[in-house]
Amino acid sequence: MQKLYKYLLAFSAALIIALGGYVYYVVTFETGLVSVTGFVNDYTQKLEADFITSITNICQNLSQKTKIHLIVVMVQNTKPYDTDVYAARLLKNYDEAHPDIDGAIIMLINLDKGTVNMEILPRIQFMFPLSYGEKILNESVIPILNEADKAARELIAGGKSRDGANEFIGRAILEGVRAISQKITDEYAKQKFTDEMIKQKKAAEDGARVKWSFSLWFYLGMALCAVLIYVIFKVRMRIRCPKCYYKLKINEETIEVPEKEKPGLTIEVIQCNHCGYYDMKRIVTYERGFYFGHLYEVIKDVVKSYYRKKKREYRKQKYDE
Repeated sequence: MQKLYKYLLAFSAALIIALGGYVYYVVTFETGLVSVTGFVNDYTQKLEADFITSITNICQNLSQKTKIHLIVVMVQNTKPYDTDVYAARLLKNYDEAHPDIDGAIIMLINLDKGTVNMEILPRIQFMFPLSYGEKILNESVIPILNEADKAARELIAGGKSRDGANEFIGRAILEGVRAISQKITDEYAKQKFTDEMIKQKKAAEDGARVKWSFSLWFYLGMALCAVLIYVIFKVRMRIRCPKCYYKLKINEETIEVPEKEKPGLTIEVIQCNHCGYYDMKRIVTYERGFYFGHLYEVIKDVVKSYYRKKKREYRKQKYDE
């Protein structure tokens, strides 16, 4: 019984630690992301107003024609996460927040690393695969960003602010957005992928319905913790004397050692040195496992005690009447 009590305590502690770590991971991951509130999200204040307006107009036109959202996010850094992981999470959150769209693409610019990443929802990659996006970035965006970096170095060397190179950044993003929008519009106009898009979108939505959310996992874990705490409490009460509630002395003696296909037998002697309470039980043990005989006894005692309590209440009620 004492071994079972220790095992339950250890398992409960491990479960609570795991739940705490999971909650910390999810909360930290979520709070480490910027908010995507529109087609252009500049958290570095580097884009000029004219570029923001032009990029927004292109993205809005694309959305109206195809119901595919092209989102630009520019951040100083993505710490403590890798840029590709950061972009993938942004895309996932945006898709969950906009269930009515057919697809979404995230263009993420990390200024500290000087990198640009693109993430595309899987359900539209058959008509705009990631290879298309990477080709556009390599041909239209990255060369201009390299020019921006070169211009910034020259400005800094001349004792000037590097903000003078911001025009290159705006132009790079504008060229990339324009090329992506044109490619998607051309593919969409062919109407060769309509049926396949509908099937993939439906499959993605069906998968989202059966996907368990964080809150469901959390509440299931908390319910399991509550059950374990209840069982531990009952086990703890069994270690206490039922008459005086002093701690019992429990001795176990193995009569038969369990084998692979043959259960063993253990005698459990329970004594109370305070009031003289004494009890002896025969417990079936197994070669491997979690002391199922003990657990069975605990569950059986819990059920019996519940019905005994109800029976006493019923008799008392009848006696009072």
